[in-house]
Amino acid sequence: MNDVRIVEEDLRYKLYTGDLFPLAYNKGHLGYGDFYLSRPNFYPVLTPRGHQVTTSSAFRYDHHKSVFVGHAKVNGVNFFHDNNPARNDLGDIRLDDAETSIENGVARIASRNTWVTKAGVEMLTEQRDIAWRPDDVAHMLDVSSSLTSLAGDITFGKDTHAYIGVRVADSMDVEDGGRVIDSEGRRDEAGVMGQFADWVDYSGLVAGEPVGVTLITHPSDPPSPFFVRNYGTFLSNFTLHEPYTLPAGVTLTQRFRLLVHDGWGDDIDIAAYHAEFGY
Repeated sequence: MNDVRIVEEDLRYKLYTGDLFPLAYNKGHLGYGDFYLSRPNFYPVLTPRGHQVTTSSAFRYDHHKSVFVGHAKVNGVNFFHDNNPARNDLGDIRLDDAETSIENGVARIASRNTWVTKAGVEMLTEQRDIAWRPDDVAHMLDVSSSLTSLAGDITFGKDTHAYIGVRVADSMDVEDGGRVIDSEGRRDEAGVMGQFADWVDYSGLVAGEPVGVTLITHPSDPPSPFFVRNYGTFLSNFTLHEPYTLPAGVTLTQRFRLLVHDGWGDDIDIAAYHAEFGY
C-alpha cells in the first residue's frame, strides 16, 4: 500500500495505490450543464478489496452525493441542497486552489474554498486539508475543515442538513439489511439519531460482501450529534440541536476521520483508530 499517487484531471483528483483507484476528490463545477456540481465531494469511494461503498446519485435526496460537506442555513443561504440551480437561496462551495503532496505513503490535498452565493457574495473562506492513507484493513481519510467569515458574524442555523455527510450504497442501508452502530453500542436510526458519540459506523452488503464506512469526530470539534437515517445517510452535525454563531475574525475548525473498510464495523478496532486520531 506504499505506492500512493495523485493524478489531477480537470474536474477531479484521482488517488491511486499501485494500479488501484479507490478514491477521487471531485472539485465541483459551477457552470450549469452536464458537469454541474455545486460543491466538492469524494466519489468513487472503494474499500481495500475494491467494493464501492457510497452513491453519488441517491434514489431519495439526490443532493446526498457520496461523501460531502455543506450547511443549509448560513445566514439564511443554503449550501447543502444543490439539485435545483435556479433557486436564488442556494450557494456554492467553490474550490479556488489546491496543492498536493505525498509523504510516507499518505496522499495530501490542501485546498482553499470559498462559500459564495448565487449573486456572487463571498460569505466564508474554507481551508480544507485532506489526508488519505490506504491500508489492507481500512482506507483512512482525514478531513480538516476550517471556516473563516468574509461577511461579518455568521450564524449557522439549527438544521438537519449539515455538516459532513455520507450516503452509502443502496444495498448497504438498514432498509436492505445493513446496520448502524455507534461508539456507545446504540444501533440504527432509532438508537443513534440525535445522539453524541465518538464515532458511527454504517455497514451492509455490496455484491454479497459486508463492507462499511465509519465517521469519527475529533474531541476538539464543537459538540456534534449524529444525524442517521435507515435509508442510507448519516452526518456529523454541529447544529442539529442548536444554532452556532461564528464571530467575524474567528476560525471554526472541525476535523473528521473516515474509515472505508471491508467486513462489518465490529470486525475492525474502530476505537483504536479514534484514539490515534483524537489524542
